[in-house]
Amino acid sequence: MKAKLSRLLDIALYATVAVLLVSLVSRKLSGPRTGGVAAAFDLPVVGATGGRFRLEEQRGKAVLVEVFASWCGACQRAAPTLSEVYQRHHGKNVVFLGVSVDGSPEEAARAKSEWRIPYEVALDDGRMSKDYKIEVLPTLVLIDGSGQIRRVSTGVPSSSTLDDWLTEL
Repeated sequence: MKAKLSRLLDIALYATVAVLLVSLVSRKLSGPRTGGVAAAFDLPVVGATGGRFRLEEQRGKAVLVEVFASWCGACQRAAPTLSEVYQRHHGKNVVFLGVSVDGSPEEAARAKSEWRIPYEVALDDGRMSKDYKIEVLPTLVLIDGSGQIRRVSTGVPSSSTLDDWLTEL
């Protein structure tokens, strides 16, 4: 009996280590390289406002981009935190943008509405995700006013982490 319990504990330990390693590796594999220049993008905005979001038009302002999908549970869990941080920081020379990798503008607009995302959501046609090397959702990218990638993270962020990112600009 002790041998079985010991073996189960060993398996649990190895599984935990494997999950942690995969988590650490995926955090490093998704998103652009910090310190590099942000690739330009021009994406259609979903919802009533319509129009386009062009990164080049944001020069002089920081841009916090969250790449997400409507079917992503972690993305849905991140939405309230991002909304909370947006309420504290919008209007302070930072622009928030959700970039949906959904297959249609309707799916992206539905997520914006249901998750109560207060900032613009644009629809990626696949090029932005490719240029930014997005492999894990959600991926957050902070671009400073000069167009440099300052921070990259995956998973559900904490509000204190995002506050720290935005106050160090």
